[in-house]
Amino acid sequence: MSILRQIPTILVLALLAAIGYWGHESGWKAPKFTELWGVSPTEKDDWCEGHGVPDSKCIACRPELGGADPKDWCKEHGVPESKCTICHPEILTKGKSDDWCGEHGVPESQCTICNPDVAVKGQSPASESEAKVSLDPAAKPAKSPLTCQTHAMRVQFASAEAVRKVGVKVEAVQERPMPAYVRANGEIEYDPTRVARVSARVSGTVCCVDKEIGQSVKKGDVLALVDAAEVGRAKSALLEAVALVDVKEKALKRIQASAESGFRTQAELQEAEAALREARVRLFNAQQSLINLGLDVRAEDLAKLSEGKLAEHVRLLGLPDAAAKSAHARTLTANLIPVAAPLDGVVIAREVVAGEVVDSSKMLFIVADVRRMWLALDVRLEDAGALALGQTVVFRPDGSPDAAATGQLTWISTAVDEKTRTVKARADFDNPEGRLRAHMFGTARITVREAAKAVAVPNDALHWEGCCHVAFVRAADDVFHVRKVRLGAKTGMFTEILVGLLPGEVVATQGSYVLKSQILKSTLGATCAE
Repeated sequence: MSILRQIPTILVLALLAAIGYWGHESGWKAPKFTELWGVSPTEKDDWCEGHGVPDSKCIACRPELGGADPKDWCKEHGVPESKCTICHPEILTKGKSDDWCGEHGVPESQCTICNPDVAVKGQSPASESEAKVSLDPAAKPAKSPLTCQTHAMRVQFASAEAVRKVGVKVEAVQERPMPAYVRANGEIEYDPTRVARVSARVSGTVCCVDKEIGQSVKKGDVLALVDAAEVGRAKSALLEAVALVDVKEKALKRIQASAESGFRTQAELQEAEAALREARVRLFNAQQSLINLGLDVRAEDLAKLSEGKLAEHVRLLGLPDAAAKSAHARTLTANLIPVAAPLDGVVIAREVVAGEVVDSSKMLFIVADVRRMWLALDVRLEDAGALALGQTVVFRPDGSPDAAATGQLTWISTAVDEKTRTVKARADFDNPEGRLRAHMFGTARITVREAAKAVAVPNDALHWEGCCHVAFVRAADDVFHVRKVRLGAKTGMFTEILVGLLPGEVVATQGSYVLKSQILKSTLGATCAE
């Protein structure tokens, strides 16, 4: 009877032993539904549990499928073992990878300029978006691009349908117009070569002021009249010199006639000639004194006038026609001298009133030609290297973004501002309608390059890897290669690729951060986290 009571215990122990044996043989995996019904699978399951893709297509487990050497492959990080800087950090001590194109700054195996056959062409709908352009700001690398081996990695999905489900979209690399711009803040200024600060030529008292601030003037227009005693003395000296020359000329003629008749000696003739030359020198000096005062005097014009008209002409010399023809012209003093506009422009400042005593050191008016203006620019130091004389500059004033003006870059400073650390530059603008006003602030866009065709990709396709920019090139429907690229001009939606991609290749765009997360995940583990 005791033996019978021990039978259940024996059966339980036997069952546990059988379960342990089965678990050891099956790896403790539950049987599939078909096996429970006694139906054997026709073929082995084609699935890689470690990488979530079909085992027969897993390039991580079977690197030879992607053209890699299975004997030289790091399965943990998905790169060739000989290039894995995580497993073999001693590679970094070389300072430079063996696979590096020094001329173009990308890995030699991915340099599309030296080796255009590396491109993987495909078909994808092209983008039709357009946007404005600006230069891509340079990023400082967190690690050396010379030793980084990220470009050796590949990302594989279970299927093309899996790529679609995670939201990864692809687009073809294409050629498009890609002008490059530099943006800078600017301020409109008067052209200093077209601004005149006007003062009186002699000391005196302001008699009247004819122009006000904002009035347009022509070259030679009278701005004000100044009563100066020095002017009266200069005019008097001119009249005396004219009369003296006339007397000496008549005396010389009489002596010449008498000398021919024998009544005058040769010495007397020479004295008369010398006296005439002296009188003419005095006339020249008197004439030059008035010219220095800004009064136009011509000896040949004076010689044609009668004695009465000569005095009237000299007294009103330089006065505007309206004053010379007025009813009070005969009562005007000969001491008046006009203050005239030296150029066509607008009176932008007036610092004088009638009755004020002035001298040659006091500024009375400022006249500016506003038909041409300057734009003073502050360009970032990192953008200054792209500037060149003659480049087109488009200026948009603050508050009036639609009132754009176009000019040309005419000067670039050779120094960096000590306070702002920017480079000064200047552009010239035609301003025929006067829309640009001095001290107007705004933003300028300088076209530093015009490219009718440039290799470009959507901005979503590019990622900063830590030392360089990368894109993900589709090698198959479910496989993407990491491609290092060098960037050029950037728009709101597109970026120029200088090296690394060729037209016709297909890259991941929207949702490509999923692929970046995969290569970042491969660097984690083995006590390593970048």
